[in-house]
Amino acid sequence: MRYAAHEGKEMIVEPGYFTISVEDLDKAIEFYSGLFGWEFEAEEDSIYAHVANTDFPFGFVEDGAQDVSNLYFRVEDIDVMVDRVYELGGEAGEVMESESGLSVPCADNQGTRFSLWQPAEGY
Repeated sequence: MRYAAHEGKEMIVEPGYFTISVEDLDKAIEFYSGLFGWEFEAEEDSIYAHVANTDFPFGFVEDGAQDVSNLYFRVEDIDVMVDRVYELGGEAGEVMESESGLSVPCADNQGTRFSLWQPAEGY
């Protein structure tokens, strides 16, 4: 999306931060650190945790399960990751193939929905 900025310059707006809502923050930290290797920063007894070791800034908040199934986490081997989702107590649907690669809808062990994506060559 493009907006006119000050002094006639065009400004491009991109996502700057996002927060995923989960039922229990401690369980989410355990699930996602086990699945993706994410490290979290959170104050004791906080309902919020920041993911500390990714390029794009985001975090989790304890505010009920959320459907972010249109949020695709890029993975190298979708089959390995689906197995890992199950090992951590989550669920996964059927792997689908498209021009852009392989994808699968998943849910963590608390019902927050997300998707995995293994890109095809060139994506």
